Amino acid sequence: MNTQPTSTSALSSRSFLTYLIGSTVSLHGLWIYRVALGWFAWEITGSEFWVGLVAFTQFAPAVVFGPIFGVLADRFDRRKASIVINALGTINMLLLGLLAWLGYVDIYVLAAQSLVQGALDGAHTPVRMTLVPSLVPKEQLQSAIASASISFNLSRFIGPAIAGTIIATQGVAVAFAVNGISYIAYIVALSLVELRPSITRSKAPGDVTTEMLDGIRYIVQHRTIRGLLLIVAVASVFGRGALEMMPAFADAIFQRGPSGLAILTAALGAGAIASGLILSRNTLWLDSRVIKISVVTAGLFIVVLGATESFWLAVPVVVSLGVILSLCGVGSQILIQTLVDDDVRGRVSSFWGMIAFGGTALGSLVVGSASAAFGLQTTVMVSGGLCCIVALMAPVRHEPASSLP
Repeated sequence: MNTQPTSTSALSSRSFLTYLIGSTVSLHGLWIYRVALGWFAWEITGSEFWVGLVAFTQFAPAVVFGPIFGVLADRFDRRKASIVINALGTINMLLLGLLAWLGYVDIYVLAAQSLVQGALDGAHTPVRMTLVPSLVPKEQLQSAIASASISFNLSRFIGPAIAGTIIATQGVAVAFAVNGISYIAYIVALSLVELRPSITRSKAPGDVTTEMLDGIRYIVQHRTIRGLLLIVAVASVFGRGALEMMPAFADAIFQRGPSGLAILTAALGAGAIASGLILSRNTLWLDSRVIKISVVTAGLFIVVLGATESFWLAVPVVVSLGVILSLCGVGSQILIQTLVDDDVRGRVSSFWGMIAFGGTALGSLVVGSASAAFGLQTTVMVSGGLCCIVALMAPVRHEPASSLP
């Protein structure tokens, strides 16, 4: 059988295209859930602290258990693991929808259910990130990652609009149930695709702690990957952490309610789609210097977002943040997935997820708590300023894309 790719576009791969369709349906459900979750937390409490805490519960498990999830992703069949995790996600979301419909959800139940889903998402992150390289040859890897990013952010653009309509007409219970049903499309697609065989591990697996430490050593010794993870941490804590306050911005600052939240979330997605399209065309210009500059620029835009009380000025600012932060997130994934050895891919991917999502969790918790004490706008402006300063100080090795294998 001819294994040579006829195109550098991942869309020429039937397996990848099937996966992408199922993933896109599921991602729309994810964004419907995220908008509904943030809005429900705000609706129940009217508290920036609780909005930040619920956002924290979505991402915290990726921090606590991320390295363990990475070890397991390198050990177990990735297809089977993904199917099991998504099946459990379906059950959890349908249960949350039922409880909300019956009126049994207070902020504590909501936080607990969000924590469960956060654990499932944290477990799935390294599995999902290692599945894409298993679907395409290396020549199509950058195209596949960029295409997956476009799918993710297309759902971020469309999903909130759907969420706003569902919440306004049917309520949050239906929004949660829709997310649960959407996982089924992903499970079906994953059952149909053909995965490329993984590279044989260079040594037999040891205990979980040893394998975790091996992954840490690999990252510490790889200067480019280490620097990229550092700058992703800055973007997540000080950049995306502040953006988790958009439910409070939409209602308390802009007086726009769930429709305003949907517009802002969609604006963020629109900018990220544009970034994904750019990255899908050519990445020869991409290196860690570009990633660093993007995070510094994001900090400036977050300062502007915190300072403005104009909704229609905030919208283009959020679009710009979508472009910039997606460039950091997707660009760092492309560089890391191109550089990393296959037998540690799950562990390195788990650390990326731990830092990206865990940093967002930490940032949202800190910003939410500080906002309750010092005011939302002041806190967000300070967060943006810290994003600029810390990113400028971060020691990042500048390795051009042309030097990547």
